[in-house]
Amino acid sequence: MQDFWIIIVVSLLAVSSSSVGCFLVVRQMAMFVDTLAHSILPGIALAYIIRGEKDNFFILLFSLLCGLLISALIAWLNRKIHNRNDAVLGIIYTFFFAVGIILVTLFGEQADLDTDCVLFGEMLYIPFETLSFAEIPRSFPLALIVALIATLFVWKAFRPLAFMSFDETFAKSIGLQVHRWNFALTAFTTLITILSFEILGSVMVVAMFAFPPAIAFLLTQRLQTMIFISLIVSVLSVILGYYFSVWQGGSSAASIVIMQGVMFMIALFVRKLSKSTFLING
Repeated sequence: MQDFWIIIVVSLLAVSSSSVGCFLVVRQMAMFVDTLAHSILPGIALAYIIRGEKDNFFILLFSLLCGLLISALIAWLNRKIHNRNDAVLGIIYTFFFAVGIILVTLFGEQADLDTDCVLFGEMLYIPFETLSFAEIPRSFPLALIVALIATLFVWKAFRPLAFMSFDETFAKSIGLQVHRWNFALTAFTTLITILSFEILGSVMVVAMFAFPPAIAFLLTQRLQTMIFISLIVSVLSVILGYYFSVWQGGSSAASIVIMQGVMFMIALFVRKLSKSTFLING
């Protein structure tokens, strides 16, 4: 039963990340998630330090404030340094993550916070922290809400985001508020990242946004199909990676990411093989 709850909760968060991640991969914004996932570490550290214990409300509040600050800084620096988005993300990433590491190193002991939890999350503790009125993990309602929010967002925003992802000029010409939809995508990405951070950790959050959509991108050119494939890949990687870690006795989060890497290489091989077959037949 413990394995069941771990797989269910992590799969729900993986589905949420990969569905929104498809738009990020198509728009070449996957690095934004990496920057965000590492840069909100100071907010998480401050929440632990101030409270001295795990308080989900304070973690969410400080993480959101830190995420808003990061988003504002990225937008401001992009205006000041034209066509250097990669440099801006690198600056924000390294500076805020370094500040977070310093806070964790200096004050983490009094708040029961360590770098392993930050990097790889606490997915193995899911079955042991249950609701007071039922034998259900406390993280399950959160994961379910995140999945429902992500599904609703993808369903409602699919057409405008699809237009913007493939041709932003055309999207503007038909009257779409491109800046508003860009903000919406960024905001939902921030929300999902922050809500998933404690369970998945920074490494796995980034992997869930990037790997399943990238694998699906190799296998199809249709956005709808890409989203569907990425959902299957995300859940399959969680199941295979978790049981691989149980078998080997290693880190579950790292095993899931490694499994995604293996699946990516397989998808890359399949893509090259299908192109070769097409050329021979053509």
